[in-house]
Parts: sequence; C-alpha cells; structure tokens
Amino acid sequence: MLDRSRSSRRTPRWLVGAALATCLVAGAVAAPASAAPDQHRGHGSGKGASGHGSGKGGHHQKPKASSFVEDFAEADADHGAMVRWWWPSAVDADVAVEQLREVADAGYKGVEIAFVMDGTDYAVDPDEHEYGDPSWQAAVKAVLDEADDLGVQVDLTLGGRWPAAVPGLDVDGDAASQELVAGSTVVAAGDTYGGAVPQPTPRTYEDRTSDDGVITSTTKTATPHYVTATAARCVTDCSEDRPRIDLESVTDISDAVDGDTIDWTAPGDGTWLVTGYWRRGTAQRNDAPFGSTVSLLSDPESRVVDHFGREGTDAFLAFFDTLLDRETRKLLRRAGGSIFEDSLELKHAQPWTPSFIAAFEDTNGYSVLPYLPALAHVAPASPFAPASPMYTFGDGQDETAQRVLHDVDETLNDLWTDNHVRPIKRWAHRLGLTFRAQAYGEPLDLGSAANALDISECETLGCSEDQFRTVATSVALASKDLVSSEMLPGGFGNLYGLTQAQITAGVNREYALGGNQMVFHGLPYPTVPPSADGTITDDASFWPGFHAFSSNIGEAFGPRQPSWGMQSDVADYYARTQQTLQTGNARYDVAVLNAVLGAEESATDGAFLDEAGYTFGYVTPGSLAGQKVKRGVLAPNGPGFQALVIGSEPITLATAEQILTAVRRGLPLVVIGDGPEHAAGYAADSDAAAALDLKLERTFDRIVDAPSTQVVADESAALDALAATGVAAEAQASDTGVKVVHREDDDRDLYVLVNRTDDAQTVDVTLSGSRRAVPYALDPWTGDVSPVGVYTTDRDQITITGVEIPAGSTALYAMASTRFAGEKVGSEHVTATTAADATWTAGVGRGKRSAGTLTVRASENGTATSQLSNGTTVRTQVRGVADEQQLGDWDLVLDEWLPGDADDASDVTRHVEHTIDGVALTSWTEIDGIEDAVGIGTYTTEVQADRDLARSGAVLDLGAVSGSYRVRVNGKAVAVADQLGTEVDLGDALRPGRNVIEVEVASTMLNRLRITRPAEFGGRTPTTNGLLGPIALQPYVEVSQQVR
Repeated sequence: MLDRSRSSRRTPRWLVGAALATCLVAGAVAAPASAAPDQHRGHGSGKGASGHGSGKGGHHQKPKASSFVEDFAEADADHGAMVRWWWPSAVDADVAVEQLREVADAGYKGVEIAFVMDGTDYAVDPDEHEYGDPSWQAAVKAVLDEADDLGVQVDLTLGGRWPAAVPGLDVDGDAASQELVAGSTVVAAGDTYGGAVPQPTPRTYEDRTSDDGVITSTTKTATPHYVTATAARCVTDCSEDRPRIDLESVTDISDAVDGDTIDWTAPGDGTWLVTGYWRRGTAQRNDAPFGSTVSLLSDPESRVVDHFGREGTDAFLAFFDTLLDRETRKLLRRAGGSIFEDSLELKHAQPWTPSFIAAFEDTNGYSVLPYLPALAHVAPASPFAPASPMYTFGDGQDETAQRVLHDVDETLNDLWTDNHVRPIKRWAHRLGLTFRAQAYGEPLDLGSAANALDISECETLGCSEDQFRTVATSVALASKDLVSSEMLPGGFGNLYGLTQAQITAGVNREYALGGNQMVFHGLPYPTVPPSADGTITDDASFWPGFHAFSSNIGEAFGPRQPSWGMQSDVADYYARTQQTLQTGNARYDVAVLNAVLGAEESATDGAFLDEAGYTFGYVTPGSLAGQKVKRGVLAPNGPGFQALVIGSEPITLATAEQILTAVRRGLPLVVIGDGPEHAAGYAADSDAAAALDLKLERTFDRIVDAPSTQVVADESAALDALAATGVAAEAQASDTGVKVVHREDDDRDLYVLVNRTDDAQTVDVTLSGSRRAVPYALDPWTGDVSPVGVYTTDRDQITITGVEIPAGSTALYAMASTRFAGEKVGSEHVTATTAADATWTAGVGRGKRSAGTLTVRASENGTATSQLSNGTTVRTQVRGVADEQQLGDWDLVLDEWLPGDADDASDVTRHVEHTIDGVALTSWTEIDGIEDAVGIGTYTTEVQADRDLARSGAVLDLGAVSGSYRVRVNGKAVAVADQLGTEVDLGDALRPGRNVIEVEVASTMLNRLRITRPAEFGGRTPTTNGLLGPIALQPYVEVSQQVR
C-alpha cells in the first residue's frame, strides 16, 4: 500500500492586537496554520493576492460543511480518473489483482480492461493468448472480486481491440461489416451491352490461422452480393479516371439483369455508363487503424461486425455472452461500471447494411436508387484518408450529390443508433452496467448519440476541439453527467518522456473543453508474452515491461515509473477537479449550431466567442431537437444558453422549425451571413427539392422577422449584436487565455479556470452567483475550501483580482451559501489590501460597522492598508517578517533505476544509489556520472531559523523543477504541491534552530531507455531531470487585529 497520509491541521498561534478603524495600530505577528492538506496554499492552487484567506483560529466545534466540501476534502475517488488497462489476454490472475491494488492505492476510480498487443513485433500463439480464453475469464473474475472489496470500478471493452469483432465471423454473411462498391463499363450510343453485370475491383484479404503456434495465411476474396444496376449518360465520353456523368440521367436497368448477366441497349444519344452495385464484406479485422497487428488476436481470426445492421450487433452480443458465466455476471453487478466501445474506425468504401435501401426511404421519403452514383466510392489505401468518389457530375449536380449524401449520413446515424447502440445499451443494463462509447469516426450526429448512449466519450487524438465541445454540449443538453475522454498524454512520440506536470496540463486542456472524466491511456500488464515459436521470452531486455503499443504511443502508467509513488497527489487532484466538473449542470453563455454530421470542424466556428470571453457550446440538430426555451433562455434547466449563433450552412427544415419556435419564445438569435441557400438533404427529384427549399426559405424568413433575431455580416458584428441584446458572460477572466468552465447546482455556482497558455497568468476574475452567495476558493491539490478574502461585488457578480495561475494549471472557485464550508461567512469582506492577502471575520455586534477581526498575510514589514466593504479603512502594522533566504547548498542522493540482470523478468528494476554532496542545481544530464540516470533524487539542505523565521510562515520557491516532486521539512511531508507550479507553502513547519528541507524529485524513464533500447528510444531528445532552482525561502507573517 502506498502511504497516502498527510500532516494534520494545527491551530494557529494567534497573538491578537486591538485597533480602532482607520487608526494605525501595531498588529501582533501570528504564526500561520500548518500547511496540511486541508489548509490553503495560496500560489499552489492558483490563488494570488486575492485568493484564499488566512488561517482561522479557535477551538470550538466546527460546524458541518456541505457534503460537496466533505467529498472534496477527502478526494472522493468516485469522481476520479480511470486508467485503461492493457492485457495481453493470457494474464496471471494474482498479478492482475496486485496491479488493481496499486491502482486503488494511487487513488484512481477504476480500470477499463482492454486487450492490445501491438507492442510485440513478433507473433504470439493465439491458442495461449487469445482474447476471452479461460485465463482471461479467470483473471476477470479475480479482478472483479478484488474490486468489490477495494471499492473500485471495473469496465470491460467490447471485445478484443477495436472495432467490435467476432472470431471466425463469416466475411460474406449479413452480420459482417459491409460496404457498397461498384463496377462499370462504357457503352456507346445505340450499342447493346450483353455480358456480366460489371463487378468492382476485388477485395482480397489474408485469413490467418495457427497450428501449435505456427501461423499460416491464405489469401481470400470477399464475395460481392448484387444490389442493383443503373445506366447514366456521360457528360463527355467517360474516359476520365473519374468519369463525369449526368446525375439526372441515371436509369434503373435492374429489369435487364438476369442472374449474373445483363442485356441492355443504350439510347441513341451520347455515351453511357453501365454500373453494377454490390455489397460485400470489408473483411476488416479488429486491429484498426493500421490493420497490421502481427499476432492473431483470436483463432479463427476475428472480423468486424456490421455496425448499422441488427445482425452484426446480435452476432457480437451472442459471442460476448459466451465469455460471461453466472459468477462473472454477479461480480459485474457488484463491481462493474461500463461496457466500453472504442472509436468507430471502420474501413470501407461506402458503409452499408443489407437494409439500407429500405431504411433510407423510410427516413427521407424518397428512393436512393437514382442517386447511387453519389454513393460510389473507392476505399482508401491510407488508414486515415477518406474514401474517394468514383464519379464526378454535370454542372450544378455536385450540390445534388452532397445533399443526397447528407441524407445517407442521417440514415446511417439512425441505423447505428437503432441497431447498434440501443441493443447494446439494453444488454449492458441487464448486466447492471452502463454503455460508454466514442461516437465519432463515421458521420454521426454527436448530439443524438449523447441522447442514446449512457456515457459519451471523446479522446485526445481522435477528437478535434470542435468535436470535443460538441460532445460536451450534447451531454449537457441530454441531462447526463459524464463527458469521458480517452486521455492519451502527449499524443504521439512521448512514451516514457512526460512529467506529471505535462500530463496534468494536458488533462486541464480537456477540462477546459468540457471533459470531466479522464480515462488514461494507459496501464500495461507488467511482463511481455512469449513468441509463438518459443524463441522470445520475457527478460530484462524488455525493461521496464510490456507495453501495448509501439514506442511511439504512450503512456505507460504504473510502478514502472519513478513518479508512481507520488501518483496519489495527481490522482487526488483529478478526483477533486472532476467532482467540481461533475456537479450540477454545465453552463454556457452562447450556443453555436454545428449542423454538419461528423465533421471535425464546425462550419460556423465559435472560436471568436471564446476569444471575446464568452463560454460557448456547439449544438447539433440532434441535441437541439426538443429543447425548451423559457424567458429567452435555451435549455434553462441545463446549459442555459442566452443566445444562439448560426451561420449560412445548409440546415434541415426540421432544424429551421426548431429555431423558429425558439426565437418566437424570445431566444436571441444571431445569423452570420445571408442564411442557408438551400436545405440540407434532398428529395425525390429536383422539383421536390425545390419545393423543400421554398419551405425552408419561408421558414427562415419568419426566423429573420422575429424581434429577437439579428442578421450580421461577420463575427465582429455578431459580438456587437450579442452585446446589444444584453448577452453577458456569466464568468470571465481578464486574459482570454484563461478559460472558464461553469457548473451550476441547486444552491451554488462552481467555476474551474484553466490557463491554456504556456506562461503563468495573473488575471482578474468575475464570477456570477445568487445575490446572497459568497465566494470560496477550492484547492484541488490539498482539498482545502476557504472563503475568498479580498473581492468586490456588483449585484450578483463578484470580482477577484490578482489570481495567479501557473502555465497549464487551474484555479477553482465556488459561489455558495454562507455556511458552504461550515463556519458561517458574513457578507462584510475586504475589498482591497496592500498586503499579500487579507480576510475579515465578523464578530459580535450589529450595524454598519460591527466588530470583527481583520487578518492580513504579509511578506514584508511595514504598514498594510486594507479597505472593508462597509467603507472602513484599516491600517495594520506588520513586524517580524524574516529576510528572504537563497538556498543554494544542496546534497543529492539519487536512487537510480536500471534494468534487472539479464535473466530477470522485464518488470524487475535494479537500484543503484549515488550520493553527491554540494550538487549543482542543474539537470542530471549535466552532472558527471548520472548523465543518463533515471529514478528518484532526494535533495537536502539545512536552514537555521532564528526567532522571527521560526514564528513566521514561509513559502519555498523551487524556481524550476523537472519531474514530479514532494517536499518534507524535518522529516514530515508538507502540503501537496501543485505539480504545475513551484511554490510550496511550508506553513509553520520550521522550528527554531536547525531545520532539514528535503525535495524529492522523480524523473521520467526516457534517458535510460535511450541507452538500453536505442532502436526504439535512441533518437529521442533527452529529458531534463531534477531540481533546477534557483531556490528561495520567502517568509511571511499573519497579523490579526480587532476592528470596530
């Protein structure tokens, strides 16, 4: 078990002087409260001169704080981050249970069990390491049983790797993933074509199997199934690589088909293209995106199921049910959380399902058959490229094709929802689980997906910022709590090279976009599996252990990292921040319509709102549908949008009618541009489409005529229109590089400010709340919740000045009741001070100038002047502040981490100790003898504290640190440090005379791996490791005085 103990809170040693208001009084110096976890640390939590108040004295029974505050103080792991746990299938149950304990000890909410073996560049025997085999099932049971005892959550992925697949699935059957493909031939005017229905280019695939570990492969060809045949007039002669055809001339010639042949005579004018349309299995394996996994994940090999047809879903669930016996199902009900489906990385020409033609007509009211040339595509060679259209079209017909494809996408969206999501969700619910999924990769409406799923997820790599915002907004509109993220720290190319500060900064960026549950990518099983031929076994050459992916994809969490011993610090941070972000409803100032299904970027970019200080979210046709407007506010019981902004991209008539209803109920609408030229989607023919466009035009005219609508030319004018309408930011920072996330609960408003810049920021912050609410600062690193000491008020808003937020870090606030943190907080407060900080505590008495106590924190001697909200000016004499000390003399003891002996397992780490007296404060890469070292360095120095310093508090400013760090004074841990900052409040930890300060720094693993595994890591730039300084001890005092 990791030691997660914290130093306890001590009662401050107050020496209180009395003073009359506006009189110069010699205030008494008070030693600060001990900087335990429930004690404030001004800079550490991103609070500056007007952040937390000073410590409070007294020995009476403390009033009970709200349940939110209690959970926040404890860092309730139920709100915490999770980790994706990569198994090479056949795992040792005892080892897996021990790993689960390590995750629980670190403070994480739970794990998601996944099966990925891309990190092995050799074949592994599927008969010994197959997804779902008996050893997998036994380990799952053991883990679930232990999780129930530990109180952690266990999620299961939908099968091995992704997309969802079934071992031995018939590629040519209706349950397999399918695509629409086409083949064509040119027929001259008046000629007769008699022959085989034109076929597509064959799709061949390798079908692998294993016999006693020997893998063999057979080349097979997917069987095409006839759909229909058409003829179309060529605009020229169809000799182009992509023939140009007249879309209006497309003719159904399926009556001329007899079996596999066709007999058709072309009209006497023009050149014609005869096309056969076919559906066939894609033969995709569950090894997206590259399709290059060396090992078989199952034997027979798994093939991806149809994600748009019910047969595919039924086939998958039938397979998965065989893995869950009665005992496992019982355990899942006790310790399970979600069934998870990864991103829809389906590989195809045009996605298809046998029921598509009928479903299209049901959804859109016309037949897709005359427009099949618009659907004809060629599958891409690259895993990240889109499919290529086979044809181009006559003048003006590209628009028609795009409108038809919109209807195709809507049909696929409905099919995916009805035939894939809902059946899996019902099945998961019967198991006592929820269904969490990533709904991108195909052109889906992320808003309707959020309605259908239990938990929607984005990811660091696969979600653009616009998609992330769209998912987060959709979740809020669906009245659901969690916006999950597959958090891949650092993206590509950073495995074993990231500090906890860098990881946390990346997490905070996703918090700013609306994420509130991180699922880290990820936790590898400790050791590597053997090769199928027995020539490769686990040993020290694979140190520090198995990894699911290549060296280009991170990260590897767990005890193999020197920073893991400090992991509870960041895990608690995630739990507290996510608790804040999961409480109540997400609030936004402005909604922006994102009408393009599945697009990485919204056609109407809302970034200009962000830059102007508004919070905004993207709404989709699916998330907008059915939303209420009350008193001019969209979704008043949820995000509470004060206005809607739309561009001029095509929208459906249904969406336009929804907008019309909203503006008639007073919702301010800003239209940028002239509005849509035509409807999204098409109709049976050009006349029907024109009639649809006319309906949209008339509807939009009524929208524009509404009193709450303004039509503007550009983004600048849009901002003017919003301001003229009275749309104001509910919260704002003076620098727009600091993003504000707002949550509203029944009796409080919660705010997370994220510094998304690369520099520390000092900002003024304006927050909204109820008229009687008072502001509190929430420290997510220590769990402290304390009233803000210095602020100004303006009706239902308050402004806090001088909030300091390190680069990439956060500051958390609440506008809440006067007893939110337990002790009642009065309405009188400090509005300005020349001290570092100040707080006002009301005393006994009534009237405008009632008695109270002013406490200031000061880092220099002299007179501090404070202004109270009742108009009183108080001057405080500050004495006894010790001089700042530069701490330059440090010794280093380095616990170097190295691979074990040659025959040791890959997860065995050897330790070598180095002692360096008088070490330079520079990177280990610059110090002789430890240039390539990784591990944990303990820096030690001594400080002699005189009477003033021993009675003072002190901030230890470390200057710069590269690596995770903790601080101890005289052998005792001080408050948890913000890993993105370098200042640590030592409180009253210093004692008279000799004091020993220790700074423990844990490095990344990269520098040693550059030496031990040069082929994978040798080309990477070494990381800077260690304590870099300059380091200073900055004393302060807290002075308290009574004021009448």
